[in-house]
Amino acid sequence: MSAAGTWNGEGERNVPSLTLTEDGRLTGTDGCNRLTGTWTEKQGTVTFVDVASTAMYCEDVDAWLSTLSTATIGNSKMTVSDSSGTEIGTLTKGP
Repeated sequence: MSAAGTWNGEGERNVPSLTLTEDGRLTGTDGCNRLTGTWTEKQGTVTFVDVASTAMYCEDVDAWLSTLSTATIGNSKMTVSDSSGTEIGTLTKGP
């Protein structure tokens, strides 16, 4: 399964999401702040590169997605890890 597409977190409010385009661009939100950058995929690992985020204060938002570094994909789920390799969250592929 290609990483390209839209990936969404769970919940009804302040939901994180990422959109990965075929040309290697990334846009998204941690539920409050916007993210932009690039991505590559090699041997089942997605690597996020030069990701920038706005820095607004948002009450009751878990900003875990803004610390993304790599991800793996399986069963329509993206497991996201930070730069230390610690799993920080999951996203589900949208339609």
